[in-house]
Amino acid sequence: MKAVTFLRDHNLGLRNTSFSLLVPASTLNGWNKEFDSNMHPIIVPDKRGKTSKVTLSMVREIVKIAKHYKTEGNRIRLKEFSRMLADKKDISLSSKTVGDILTANALRSPKTRQKQPVFYQKLRQEIPNGLVSIDGSEIKIHIDDQIIKLNLEMAVDTNSFAHTAFSISVHETSEEFIKVLKEHIRQWGTPIGLVCDSGSANLSDASMNFLDLHDIKPVPAGPANPKGNGTIEGAFSQLKKVMGSIHIDSSSPEALAKSVLQMIVSIYIKMRNKSPLIRQAKNPAECMTIPVSDKHRLDVKQKLQNQIDKKNWQNEDQPKLDLLHCLIKNMGIFADAAAIARAEKTIPFYNMKAILESEKAFVKAVNRKKERLSLPYFFGILKRIQQDQDDQAYKKLCQERYNYDQMKKQIKDQKELRKQMPSTVQNVLDILSNAVRAPVKYLKNVALRRAKEWTIELIKSAKYIGTLEKKFEKSLVKMTQLSAEEKNKIWEYLTEFLNPKSNGKSVTHFS
Repeated sequence: MKAVTFLRDHNLGLRNTSFSLLVPASTLNGWNKEFDSNMHPIIVPDKRGKTSKVTLSMVREIVKIAKHYKTEGNRIRLKEFSRMLADKKDISLSSKTVGDILTANALRSPKTRQKQPVFYQKLRQEIPNGLVSIDGSEIKIHIDDQIIKLNLEMAVDTNSFAHTAFSISVHETSEEFIKVLKEHIRQWGTPIGLVCDSGSANLSDASMNFLDLHDIKPVPAGPANPKGNGTIEGAFSQLKKVMGSIHIDSSSPEALAKSVLQMIVSIYIKMRNKSPLIRQAKNPAECMTIPVSDKHRLDVKQKLQNQIDKKNWQNEDQPKLDLLHCLIKNMGIFADAAAIARAEKTIPFYNMKAILESEKAFVKAVNRKKERLSLPYFFGILKRIQQDQDDQAYKKLCQERYNYDQMKKQIKDQKELRKQMPSTVQNVLDILSNAVRAPVKYLKNVALRRAKEWTIELIKSAKYIGTLEKKFEKSLVKMTQLSAEEKNKIWEYLTEFLNPKSNGKSVTHFS
């Protein structure tokens, strides 16, 4: 308060006053706004964490104002509209709740955003030479006005980040893949596992035979696991950052470019292996020489095998995959192995209902135009249908909670339920049958609450709960209009009402 008084009395300005008082200008300005012209504190009510109950009158007022907005052709901006309700109409609701109310009363289009969590495997190992990451990357060499593109195949240990081997060629092939792996084995020994992307060179028959021959476990990595091969990608990123753009003013042939790149990569790897990583005392070359027991290697081998086995397990998404393969086969969709693999990774994120409807729409579209016969067109339909289903589900949820007509009906039904007097066991069973068949969750909760109150009243008037339980059982058997599933559900509710959790009292009551 003294600082604000000094600011207002001396008229030095906010910045000069903050320098004089050694107080930040933003802090001093905030203090100044907390007092009026008479230096009385301005009390601002804090409503954070205090939610307001949505009443029928609130919904009626919000719908009325929103319709007026629509009539005048104004666009409803949700946050601005919510602030206006709080300032002018004293309706303090979050913008999400206001949006739900507008959606429930057909004044706002439902829009959902589905988020799917992604699981990343921890591929970094605890021992050196346990798991090796291999990949290729394109390197450009500028010789005069000519650009020569070469492929750099490199191996990196995922534990120590040691750059263990590399090879340079024109294209990424299985021969280069095997060459790099042989060089790694020659210098550092046979690794336990190998992680690489799903490229054709890495997964060729020759590559897989070489891995089987040396008992090296191929660990899966690819679109479903974007960070799986991050070690080698990080290595290439650092390498290209250090090298920068390579320009040579010469008309030498391709061999000169290869020799220059060979020299640069060799220098980089030697320097990289001599520099320790952050929070590590030893450099990568020293880490690779740490002795590892056979037991520890077997443990890591079993761990990698478990990762491979988990990837091959059958799961609940198998029907979706079967439907995808059936569609590709029956419709004759042309797709390469990479496209099919991407489709297999993508389709589990959609529900079966959307997939079935998309299949019907896709068949109709293809019958009209044959050029639509492709996987991208099918997934475009699937994405739209899935979005529509999510939006409709969200709209239905909003209508169950905040639709004006529905809320009026709920309040009316609630009043009628309160007027009814529970005189017999049949009254409780009737209201429980209404609860089981209730189309709206709110009505179900109201009916269950009333049934519980009536059951407690019947318990108080009964000498033995066992006798009352038998009456419920006999009356429930006579209700032939109910299915067996509905009767079982009603009996579950009755059992819960008749046998509540003990609070130290006897379950038998005497009147």
